[in-house]
Amino acid sequence: VLGIDVDEKKIEKIRNSICPFYDPPLQKNLEEAVNKGKLIVSAHISKTKSDVIILTVGTPSLEGSADYSQLYSAINEICITDIFGKLIILRSTLPPKTTEDIIIPMLEKKTNLKCGKDFALAVCPERILEGKAIQEINDLPEIIGGVNKISSEIAKEVFLAINNKKEILFISPTGAELAKLFTNIYRYNIFALANEFAVWSELYGVDGTEVIKVANHNYERCNIPIPGFAGGPCLSKDSIFLANNTVFASIVSAAWKLNESIPTHIVNNIKEIMGNLFDKKIAVLGIAFKGGSDDLRNSPSVKLVDILKTTGAKIHVHDPHVKDTETLEKVLNYPDIVIIATNHKEFIESKEKIHRSKPKLIYDVWGLFNQEDFLDSRYIKFGQSIKN
Repeated sequence: VLGIDVDEKKIEKIRNSICPFYDPPLQKNLEEAVNKGKLIVSAHISKTKSDVIILTVGTPSLEGSADYSQLYSAINEICITDIFGKLIILRSTLPPKTTEDIIIPMLEKKTNLKCGKDFALAVCPERILEGKAIQEINDLPEIIGGVNKISSEIAKEVFLAINNKKEILFISPTGAELAKLFTNIYRYNIFALANEFAVWSELYGVDGTEVIKVANHNYERCNIPIPGFAGGPCLSKDSIFLANNTVFASIVSAAWKLNESIPTHIVNNIKEIMGNLFDKKIAVLGIAFKGGSDDLRNSPSVKLVDILKTTGAKIHVHDPHVKDTETLEKVLNYPDIVIIATNHKEFIESKEKIHRSKPKLIYDVWGLFNQEDFLDSRYIKFGQSIKN
């Protein structure tokens, strides 16, 4: 396998068997692949002679639309090589019709080759969860949207090489693009609904986490997630990709507005309890967008910290997976407020340390604990009334 990237720092890390982001199982597999000479990395695709070219570049949001700059750059690079007789697999998240209207015409124009005749192409959206890359690349069904039957069949063989029992789902290229978007938008909207339930629970003076657990218990038609921050590099961005292309965008737009407002809502809750936050020491535990990750892209925890900084409070941040944050011991040096902003398992293991720091308030965005765990502090979880 030949890995191509423009980031020389990442290339150097991978050459030295160092995973450029936090993922322990992937780290183990990376070491094995590099040591056995099965993975070679380079900044120059022109040096490769691959039969299959897989594009996994990002398509971030830029002012509400997809930013294709990384994708265009990658396409320009692969067109330098001879793609005749090769298979191109698109793993990037794409707005619908991107492959048909942009990528195929671009490839054909730059190479004077015909897609589906001179080279094969398939849209196979990457759906793995951060932190579970190795497990899910093996276990998840693979969506394959080939431009024709031969493209789909060759792509199928590529993924069966990973796991020969892997379930393969065939669909059109546009169908594959939409399947990825539908998956992320569905999850993002469900998280928004859970967060709205949490806000309602606050208003009615009940514990939203407990209400959701009771509603879900042994009731197969109900699977409400626990309330908390919803963000990251995919979910909120992918919602925008479709919201801008339909007149019936109210649900998607409302979900985005609600999820984006949760950090502000939580800061307002804390102000309601503690009053003026000026000069108060606040320990924020977790800044990554989700537990078990070091990814800060579109992290609501980052937004929370930025809002807190405007209050004049002294903000101290610790994240066990993010470099350049403070140590847990330093941030828990008698803070006035502790905010559990990311659901890292390390924070559950640090319960006693949090308790011994004796803050006046512990605000738990994820409901990892209960009041009984912190008898010397006031404990509030998101979705719990602050009036009690």
